[in-house]
Amino acid sequence: MRSLGFALFLSIGAAGAGLAQLAPAGTGGVAALAATLRQLGSNKRVLMIGAHPDDEDTQLLVLLARGMGAQAAYLSLTRGEGGQNLIGPELGPELGIIRTEELLAARELDGARQFFTRAYDFGFSKSAEETFRFWPRDSILKDVLDVMRRFRPQVVIAVFSGTPADGHGHHQVSAILARQAFDLLRDSAGGPQKFYRSTRGDPTATTLSLPVGTLDPILGQSYFQVAMASRSRHRSQDMGQLQRPGPATAGVALLATKTPAAGETSVFAGIDTTIHVPGYAPLIDSALAALTPWRPSATLPYLIRALRLVGMADTVPRTLLERAIAIAAGVTIDGTADDGIVTPGERLQIEVTVWNAGDSAVRVDSVSVAAPAGWSLERLELGAPTVPPGTLLTRRFVLTVARDAERTQPYFLRRPLTNRGGLYDWSTAPPDVRGLPFEPPPVSARLRLIIGGEVVTLTREIVYRYRDQAIGEIRRPLFVTRDLDVAITPEELLWPVDGGSREPRHFTLTATNRARGSAKARVAVTVPSGWPPISAESLAFTREDETKTIGVNLAPPVADSLKAGTYELRAGNGGGWLEIIDYPHIRPRALSRPAVAQIRAARLALPALSHVGYVRGAADRVPEALLAVGVPLELIGPDSLARGDLSRYDAIVIGSRAYETEPALIANNGRLLEYARNGGLLIVQYQQYPFVDGGFAPFPLTIARPHDRVTDENAPVTALDPANPVFHYPNEIRPDDWRGWIQERGLYFAHSWDTTYVAVLETHDPGSPPEALKGGLLIAPLGRGAYVYTGLSFFRQLPAGVPGAYRLFMNLLGLKRRNVP
Repeated sequence: MRSLGFALFLSIGAAGAGLAQLAPAGTGGVAALAATLRQLGSNKRVLMIGAHPDDEDTQLLVLLARGMGAQAAYLSLTRGEGGQNLIGPELGPELGIIRTEELLAARELDGARQFFTRAYDFGFSKSAEETFRFWPRDSILKDVLDVMRRFRPQVVIAVFSGTPADGHGHHQVSAILARQAFDLLRDSAGGPQKFYRSTRGDPTATTLSLPVGTLDPILGQSYFQVAMASRSRHRSQDMGQLQRPGPATAGVALLATKTPAAGETSVFAGIDTTIHVPGYAPLIDSALAALTPWRPSATLPYLIRALRLVGMADTVPRTLLERAIAIAAGVTIDGTADDGIVTPGERLQIEVTVWNAGDSAVRVDSVSVAAPAGWSLERLELGAPTVPPGTLLTRRFVLTVARDAERTQPYFLRRPLTNRGGLYDWSTAPPDVRGLPFEPPPVSARLRLIIGGEVVTLTREIVYRYRDQAIGEIRRPLFVTRDLDVAITPEELLWPVDGGSREPRHFTLTATNRARGSAKARVAVTVPSGWPPISAESLAFTREDETKTIGVNLAPPVADSLKAGTYELRAGNGGGWLEIIDYPHIRPRALSRPAVAQIRAARLALPALSHVGYVRGAADRVPEALLAVGVPLELIGPDSLARGDLSRYDAIVIGSRAYETEPALIANNGRLLEYARNGGLLIVQYQQYPFVDGGFAPFPLTIARPHDRVTDENAPVTALDPANPVFHYPNEIRPDDWRGWIQERGLYFAHSWDTTYVAVLETHDPGSPPEALKGGLLIAPLGRGAYVYTGLSFFRQLPAGVPGAYRLFMNLLGLKRRNVP
C-alpha cells in the first residue's frame, strides 16, 4: 500500500492538463506544498532528450524534480507511433496519442514536463543516415532549439550516445541533435552550460553517480521506487517494473561544460542556481522551515512576501508560487459542465467554485471562463465577492458552443504528414502550442483572488462531472463533435477481382446521436462512381449518445468485371465521427475520423476452407481483415482453447504476441500442438521472447537479442524454395506481391531453428548480410499436419489492405490442401 504522503503527491500533477485535472477538487495538501516549495527555492533547469516515449531515464527525472527541486523536462523527438501496442488495437497516430498520454501520466509521478518535435515514428531504423532521410535534419534541429530557448535549461542530458552503439537510428539522431543544439546555444545568453549523457546502458562510462535509492520523507518512497512507478505507466509497451526498496544509483557522463568539472558532486556543480531577487531565498527557506503537516498555513506569510518581491522576474515561475500560496491558504477552485461530448449550438451549464478551507477570508476579484472564439458566455449571477473561511462560493454560467465549432482534433493531426510520412505539419497551430503534448483544454476557469492582500491567479480546466453508481465521481474532458457521428467498418477492404469479385461485400455503419434528447437522422451512403447505389437509412433516436448500427451490402459495378484499383465508400455524407481513446491509466483523448472505407480491388484467390480459428493477439486487427475478404473465421476464446473441439478447424492462426496477452493460450498450447499432429494447420505470427523462453514451438527455435528484423518495407525478398506450395497455391506469388508493403517487412524473425523447419524465403535490409535473415517464414511438418512460424508483419499489412500480403497469407491458409515440407 502506498504511503499517505505518496498518495497526496499523486494528486498535484506536473505535466499540464493530465490526470490531475480530472481529479476531484483539492489542494494536494502538505505533500503538494512541500514539492512546490522545493522547486521555488532555486533556479535549476534540466532538459533530457531522447527519441521515443519510454526512452527517458525516469530515475534521473525523479531525482532532479522531486529530490533536487529542479525544473526538469523530457523532450521526446517522436510520440512512438511506429511501435507495437500490448493493450489495444490502436497503431500509428492513435498509438501516438496513447503513448503521449502515457508520458504525461509518467510525468505526473516524476514531476517533469513534456515536449515533442514534429518527428513521426516511421518504424525501426538501423542507422542515423536512414533516419535523417525521413526527418530533415534542419527541421528537427529547429524544433529542439525552439524547446531549449523556451525552457532555458542549464543542463542538457542526452539519453543516448549518438553512435551505432545505440542500435536504433532514432536513438542515434536524438543524441546527435541534442549535442548540436547544445553547441549552438552554449555561448548565448542564458544558454545551457553542461552536456551529459545518461549511462543507464553503459555504466562504465559514468563520471557522476547519483543516489536514487534515497527515501523521500514526503513521498514515503525512494526516488527509484517512484521512477519505477513512472516507467510502469508505459503499459502499451509492456514496461511494468518492480518498485524495489533499498540502495540504487543512476549515472551520467559529462561530455561538455562551460564550468570547471573537477570533482563535481552534482549536475549543477559550478552553475549559479541562485534566484537573484534580494530577500527571496530566505523567505522560501523560512516557508520550508515553517511547514508542518498540521498547519501548512504557517508558510503563507513568507510566500506572500516572496510574491511581492519577485514581481514578474523571469527566474521565478510565478504560477508555481501562486499555486503554493493557494495550497498554504487552503484555497482550491473547480469548474464543471453538465455535458462532456458537446455539439455546435449546444448550451452548457457551467459551475465554477472557490472553496476556502483555510482560516482567513479570501476576496474574489474576478471569475472568467475562457472558451474558443465564437463560443458565447452568459453570466447567471454575481454574488458576494468575499469567501469566508470554511465556505464555498459558486458562480454559474451558460456557455453556448459556436455553430461552426469543429470536431476535437489534436493540433498535430489537423494536417497530413509531410516528407514521406516522416514529419507532422503543425504550421496552423499557434507558436506557443507547437511542441506541447496537446493544445490547452477548450474551456477553463480563470480566477483572480486576493489572498493575504496579493493578487493570485488560478486556472483550472472545466470538465464534465457525473456520478457513477458503482464507482462514484467520474470526470471527463470536454470534446466537440457533430449532432450525428457516423463510422464505417471495415475502413480498409481488399476486394478480389478474380472468381469472387461479383459477390457483394458487407459494411457496418455505426451512428451515434450526440444531440441532447431525441433526434431523427437520415444516413446516406455514397458509392464509387458506376457502382450500384445503396439506399439511405432513416433513424430515430430517443436519447443522447444512443447508438444504432446499419448493415449495408455493396455490390460491384454491373457493366463489366471489377477493375483493379482503389475506390472509396463514404457514409453520412463523409461527415465522420469522433473516436475516443480511453484506458484506465491515462486521460481520455479524442480525434476526428472520416467516415470513409478504402476499397482496393486486386487479384486474390481463397483456398477452399470451411472453418478457420483465430486467437487474437496484441493490437491485432487481422481477424477483421480476413473476414472482410471472405475467410470463414471465428475467434477462439479461452473456453474453446481449453475444452473446444479444435479438429473442426481447417487452420488455426495465432495472432502477434498472443502468448503475452492470452493466458489460456499458454495453458492450452499442448492442445494446439496435438491438433496439428492430428492433421491440423497451426500458423503462429510473430511472438517475442516469452514464446521462445517458454518452449511453445514444437521444435527448438531462438530469437536473437536484439531480434532480427527487416525495417525497409521495400527490402528485396528471395524465395529459397521456389517450388514450395506457399508460393503457388491458391495464388502465384510474383515480384509485385512484395511492393506496397508499409513500415517494415517483419520483426522477431527466428534466428536459429531445428532442421525440421524449412526456411522458404530470405529478406534483408540494404547493407545487411543476406544469410542472416532467413527466419521470417518457417514451415515444419508436425505429425499429419503442419506448423508455421512467421515474423512477416501481417498485423500491419492486412489491415492496411496490402494485396501481396493477402495473397501470401491465403497461401499459408491453403497449406493444408497441398503437400507441405
